[in-house]
Amino acid sequence: MILGTIYIVWVADSFLSVFMAFLIILGVPMSAWCGIFLADLMLRRRDYDEAKLFDSSGAGYGSVNVVSVVLMAVATLVGWGLVIDTTGAGKGLSWLGFLLEPLGFGGRTGAWAYANLGVPVALAIGFLGYLLTQRDAVRRQESEPAPEAVRTR
Repeated sequence: MILGTIYIVWVADSFLSVFMAFLIILGVPMSAWCGIFLADLMLRRRDYDEAKLFDSSGAGYGSVNVVSVVLMAVATLVGWGLVIDTTGAGKGLSWLGFLLEPLGFGGRTGAWAYANLGVPVALAIGFLGYLLTQRDAVRRQESEPAPEAVRTR
């Protein structure tokens, strides 16, 4: 936080352009995560078991879903390859958009460069990837007995 503040106050040309570059970078992984989460919600027929979600041993849901982490990493990488820094503030962000030329979208200066294709593509990769790879895992989780209903006093 301190280094970011120092950069914005004394190095950056403007706060708004740095903030917009930050949002461009952050939007892609958030989109990938959203796709994974929406697919998980779509596959479930029952509510989550809260006790199992907070179980530190990972019983029930597991401590880390490796497939979801890999899906998010792949979707983020592909998404970053399809967006560019339109503000010019991110001096170190010239690596963004590395897939625009190889995929025939006109490179970093073409018309498609400003479409932010990486955001919906990351969402689709996360969503479809989770649907295709985790359907059986969700069914196994839901085949366990339902948690006892919580009684209010």
